[in-house]
Amino acid sequence: MEGRKNIVSHKGTVTKVEDGRVYVNIQTASACASCHIKGSCNLSGTSPKVVEVTTDKKQYKPGDVVEVYFSESLGYRALFLGYVLPFIVLMVTLIGLLELTNNEAIAGLSAIGILIPYYIILYFRREKIRKTFSFQIQKPKDNYYFA
Repeated sequence: MEGRKNIVSHKGTVTKVEDGRVYVNIQTASACASCHIKGSCNLSGTSPKVVEVTTDKKQYKPGDVVEVYFSESLGYRALFLGYVLPFIVLMVTLIGLLELTNNEAIAGLSAIGILIPYYIILYFRREKIRKTFSFQIQKPKDNYYFA
């Protein structure tokens, strides 16, 4: 994890380990308040969050303090897939159908309806997406990051 500039990380405690998956309870810190991507990060809230991390390492056990991290660019990609792209699809459909039909009701309902297949496609591709947007885990080398 050299060059931590583009890495988003959180301190957490391992709660469960099974079948190559480590479940980590994230403890959000006060640093989240000043983080520049806090608005797009699901981890920046105050409620506890459990993150599933896939790993082949068998060194983790419940109660271990770990650092969970991911690339900042992956956070932006997730933001794009979850919010920006559906908004673009909705707006293009709305404006296109409004121009074609000149009927606001049809255009509005169709624009909302077009999101159903979009999210169904995301649902069926969730395993591929999960591999792309996976968290990484490591035991902290020191307590510097968690002070």
